[in-house]
Amino acid sequence: MASLSVLCDAAKEKLSAEQKLLAERETAVAADREKLQAEKDAMMKAGITESDLLSINVGGQIFAVKRSTLLMAPEDSLLSLMFSGRWDESISRDAEGRMFLDMSPPVFSSILSYLRAMRLESEHPAKKRRSLPIDQMYEAELKAVCIYYGLFPKPRMSLQLKSREQQGLSIVDDEEGTTVRQTAGLFRAAFGTEVIETVATWKFSAVSISNGYMFAGTTAAADPSQNPYSSSSAFGWAGQGQVYLGGTNNQGLGGWVGWQAGDHAIFLLDIDASILKMYHSRTQTLLTLALPAEKKQWRLNLDLYGQADVVKLTIPT
Repeated sequence: MASLSVLCDAAKEKLSAEQKLLAERETAVAADREKLQAEKDAMMKAGITESDLLSINVGGQIFAVKRSTLLMAPEDSLLSLMFSGRWDESISRDAEGRMFLDMSPPVFSSILSYLRAMRLESEHPAKKRRSLPIDQMYEAELKAVCIYYGLFPKPRMSLQLKSREQQGLSIVDDEEGTTVRQTAGLFRAAFGTEVIETVATWKFSAVSISNGYMFAGTTAAADPSQNPYSSSSAFGWAGQGQVYLGGTNNQGLGGWVGWQAGDHAIFLLDIDASILKMYHSRTQTLLTLALPAEKKQWRLNLDLYGQADVVKLTIPT
């Protein structure tokens, strides 16, 4: 009976802590909503609306554009935030008091054409673009401007995984991410259900590790073998200082020491640059692996070995 009482008390304490955390989050959300509403009220009082016609000096050429057109950019983009009305006073001005943007007029013209198409087309097919047409002379500047201002929506990476084994690996998806649990005590692999086409980032958290034999990285194999870390397309970091390049172990490459329970790491896979990066929080190191330049269908890849090994994957904020 005593042990049951202890368990009940522990459960009550955990529930109380979770309720307190939830209440704190709700308070923070309410405060953010009040702040946003206050800013909206201030803009309305100042006469700032989405229908405003803005006069913008872009590299010496004057453009007349509706605020609503510029707000077709992704909501969290720098471009959308700049012209939301909340920061009008902080935007650079020319001698006539017009907003000023330091970029080539053809670059801004291409961006405006893209945003106008998004506003006019009911199905918004323009949202699917990842680049814009322009004269070759301005290609590099346009690409840099699109990245800087966040013109294209950031693709949300899917954290859904699958395993070729029928038993031994539990994969559970929830609102926070994906939890992978080893239950067999033998090598078990999980890999992404979706191919990564451009850039993807994910957070890897080692909740528990029984023996350190754990691999996290990427693979181009659509159906990895039982030990996919040894596949010719496997790139990533494993236990005991193992670093795999094309399935070959390069022990201790870049000073890698291996995984421990409680470790957190942020991964970045850039297809165009052909690189896989990982920032490892415990050692505060940034590690980079060069991937083959040829086109491959890269997927997220995890290999767990020890029974009761648990990994959590989330989208970093």
